[in-house]
Amino acid sequence: MEEDSSTILDGEISGIRFGLATRQEICIASVSDCPISHASQLTNPFLGLPLEFGKCESCGTAEPGQCEGHFGYIELPIPIYHPGHVSELKRMLSLLCLKCLKIRKSKVTNNGITEQLLAPCCQDSPQVSVREFRPTEGACFLELKIPSRSRPKDGFWDFLARYGYRYGHNLSRILLPSEVMEILRRIPEDTRKKLVRKGYFPQDGYILQYLPVPPNCLSVPDISDGVSIMSSDLSVSMLKKVLKQIEVIKGSRSGEPNFESHKIEANNLQSSIEQYLEVRGTAKTSRSLDTRFGSSKEPNESSTKAWLEKMRTLFIRKGSGFSSRSVITGDAYKRVNEIGLPFEIAQRITFEERVNVHNMKHLQNLVDEKLCLTYRDGLSTYSLREGSKGHTFLRPGQVVHRRIMDGDIVFINRPPTTHKHSLQALSVYVHDDHTVKINPLICGPLSADFDGDCVHLFYPQSLGAKAEVLELFSVEKQLLSSHSGNLNLQLATDSLLSLKVLFERYFLNKAAAQQLVMFVSMSLPRPALLKSPCSGPCWTALQILQTALPSYFDCIGERHWISKSAILKVDYNRDVLQSLVNEIVTSIFSEKGPNEVLKFFDSLQPLLMENLFSEGFSVSLEDFSIPSEVTQNIQKNVEDISSLLYNLRSMYNELLQLQAENHLRLTKVPVANFILNSSALGNLIDSKSDSAINKVVQQIGFLGQQLSEKGKFYSRTLVEGMAYLFKSKYPFHGADYPSGEFGLIRSCFFHGLDPYEEMVHSISTREIIVRSSRGLSEPGTLFKNLMAILRDVVICYDGTVRNVCSNSIIQFEYGVKARTKPQHFFPAGEPVGVLAATAMSNPAYKAVLDSSPSSNSSWELMKEILLCQVNFKNDLIDRRVILYLNDCDCGRKYCRENAAYLVKNQLKKASLKDTAVEFMIEYVKQHAVSGSSEPGTGLVGHIHLNKLLLQDLNVSMQEVCQKCEETINSFRKKKNVGPFFKKIILSFRTSSPPKP
Repeated sequence: MEEDSSTILDGEISGIRFGLATRQEICIASVSDCPISHASQLTNPFLGLPLEFGKCESCGTAEPGQCEGHFGYIELPIPIYHPGHVSELKRMLSLLCLKCLKIRKSKVTNNGITEQLLAPCCQDSPQVSVREFRPTEGACFLELKIPSRSRPKDGFWDFLARYGYRYGHNLSRILLPSEVMEILRRIPEDTRKKLVRKGYFPQDGYILQYLPVPPNCLSVPDISDGVSIMSSDLSVSMLKKVLKQIEVIKGSRSGEPNFESHKIEANNLQSSIEQYLEVRGTAKTSRSLDTRFGSSKEPNESSTKAWLEKMRTLFIRKGSGFSSRSVITGDAYKRVNEIGLPFEIAQRITFEERVNVHNMKHLQNLVDEKLCLTYRDGLSTYSLREGSKGHTFLRPGQVVHRRIMDGDIVFINRPPTTHKHSLQALSVYVHDDHTVKINPLICGPLSADFDGDCVHLFYPQSLGAKAEVLELFSVEKQLLSSHSGNLNLQLATDSLLSLKVLFERYFLNKAAAQQLVMFVSMSLPRPALLKSPCSGPCWTALQILQTALPSYFDCIGERHWISKSAILKVDYNRDVLQSLVNEIVTSIFSEKGPNEVLKFFDSLQPLLMENLFSEGFSVSLEDFSIPSEVTQNIQKNVEDISSLLYNLRSMYNELLQLQAENHLRLTKVPVANFILNSSALGNLIDSKSDSAINKVVQQIGFLGQQLSEKGKFYSRTLVEGMAYLFKSKYPFHGADYPSGEFGLIRSCFFHGLDPYEEMVHSISTREIIVRSSRGLSEPGTLFKNLMAILRDVVICYDGTVRNVCSNSIIQFEYGVKARTKPQHFFPAGEPVGVLAATAMSNPAYKAVLDSSPSSNSSWELMKEILLCQVNFKNDLIDRRVILYLNDCDCGRKYCRENAAYLVKNQLKKASLKDTAVEFMIEYVKQHAVSGSSEPGTGLVGHIHLNKLLLQDLNVSMQEVCQKCEETINSFRKKKNVGPFFKKIILSFRTSSPPKP
């Protein structure tokens, strides 16, 4: 029975699965059922056009534009690892017990309690580790290994026989690709689900059995002069090498291969395929450098016209034909990915849409409602402002320029743009006010606030531009920082203040609870108290907050426990509120995805703002008045510090400087305790931020040290002149060491400063401004100029660093020093110029914003980057590396300081001179040197080393002796001094230090 060809079957896409191509998918995608087995078939006509002559034997066309190309495949004689996914496969197998293929326990206690909870087959599983193994010449393999201190039983590796071979009796064993393929096939369904929850997806594509062969249109055709081939595609040559290796493997077999033969064959074949994939460039999705870096060139364009077009997009400009600039204000009741656009801007900016049969009715309604400004028909443009209704009828193919409406996509940035998250794509809603409105949560990635900051808005016109904006700049795709891995969206000060106020109140009546739950999607749960003495039912703060969580959400941490979206335990100490919210949001991101994170913020932010508006928060003069006892202690401590400053003025001493700084720090402690424990100001600042606390201490406590002779840009003469001015103004001060003479201000802003103190503070403030900008251009201008020069500098596929605009070579090998072997660690297309520009501009911007009297780290970082020269002298500045340690929020004191000291001790270079205590040379009776009949000189040198210092450095005498022996051996090879060092013999012995 024949089917009716006119029948059209309807259907809908229920899901899309992404993953590596399986064996079946490679075969289905091939145009032929027979694999390619000979090098002559790599350019066969069945792979499509272009051809030297003839037509495509698959689709039958001879026109290049009508043939899309056809794939083939090569059947491999043995399975191999996919070269690009060995590391991911290693991490996934490390989670499994290779005996029972279940998720294994990560720790085993010494008393055997945990071992008893494991199945008998898994007791040895935690000892087996999976690591990557790459021989000197070959491909990357997986290797199973047990600790060196362990003694494996006979037949320890026999459990692998079920997957392939019974082989191995050492501490390590190679895991063949065929064995891994069998392991992946046997993984139970329950284990697969657990691996998916951990972010791993077992798939057949990790092991290659078929290698796809691309169509002819993706290869460079051979160019010949009739005698010899002048140019050929290197990837085709590599494919020929793969086919040759397959022939070698098939020709060398006389039966089933054993374990060793299988390992050698897989290693050689995988090495050849890895070289082919590197040449083919599959690690990069885009091979078009011009498209990637913002310039589009027509094929027949002249070089002059191309350069002019390039110059239009080369420099970073603050405006364009479809952009606007406005002051921003906050609106916490709108979604995070929304932006409010004033009506006066929305009616002037347009989006263009091409008319087709699907949107013609919609666009015609917009024209009739006077929401379109112009339309274009061919090369002519017509106005639609007046008299268009009933007179203009749209046709397919015309282009309409309509006004901005709710739901349109724009992207914004706040210059200077020093990192990728400064660009955010937002959805528009039009309002009648006169400023651009954004959610306060989006201020973090923009580095913006609401004190008059301006943002630039850009309106993408083409469909390609809109799709690119959504894929690259949308908020849900930029939740995590690409630099630190932390969340870009974090609760601001007002939201944290509302949380503190909510937890202080804790119980809410029915009216207050219903008012807050109005902003979330979940309904109000049952009350915690059905009846209270003062009112009816009451709800807790935790019940209100859990309504903003996603449904069926589970999360467990040290300070919280959430089960099925119910908050069972939480530490609402105000010191950890910010980190607690970040932990919960991170768990939502990992379990539910970025969209649920945005829904959580869209519900939580207006809820907290409504709570703050309804409850209110006020600060009174009492919060600025510290107790008299604290004031008296400040004045007494300032006098003690003044004596230290007097001694420092007469003779500088680092120990005295440290003592003065320590006394100042201790003097601030009572004021800080009052702020955090007894003042409402403590709820407004971050209790963990020393900078925030110091600013409040200056407001209500004392200003502290304002002038210093060391480490400042002003001269010692200015400091001495201010001291002389103080003595002339206050000759009868009464104190032995007046603090004002040494630049130490004991007054605060709340009680006011006298003229002399105000002058000292002005000098200190101006020094900060000068120090922050000295030697620097305005950061935005600096970044613009750097990007104009460096944005086209990339690594090309031949390993050279070139300017893609002029195709000029800047460096033959990136990161290679003189007389060293090139190491290809950097992929082709890497924008090294953009990275260099960002590395300079970001510290420059921070050097302007983050300068303070006690911190100049941003300027030091900027100076170090600029002082690094392109040379090979190996100076100290060229060998300097800065390591930044993140805060782990563990709650322990001085965690980062201890970690820094630990890293320093591991990296500290210890010389023999530093550890030597005494050096002595004595004359002894002559003796023959070992291995020589010639008598020695009779001189013996003794170097006594500090045993305690060696223990602190974790260095043994064996290591010291070995290093000295290596140094002496290097001198023995030299002609001039070699004979003298050949007679030197080293030995050592240890002795305990003398008892006191």
